[in-house]
Amino acid sequence: MKKSLLVSIVTFISLNSFAVTEEITVHPLDIDKDGLISIDEAKADNTLSAIFSELDINQDGFLSNWELEVKTEDETN
Repeated sequence: MKKSLLVSIVTFISLNSFAVTEEITVHPLDIDKDGLISIDEAKADNTLSAIFSELDINQDGFLSNWELEVKTEDETN
């Protein structure tokens, strides 16, 4: 019983350590650090605010990292 408890604790700690080391990239314009750029946050960059609706693929009023990556990939291909 003690052995399985110890194995469980070690496994949990290992998984938790792995999760903590995974870093989330936050865009510099993402002031509230929610992983999305709102139209208000985008206003800090004239170019981004000018093409915001074009980049907002799902039209939810926010730009996700995915939406920014899709646009970047389109421009490089």
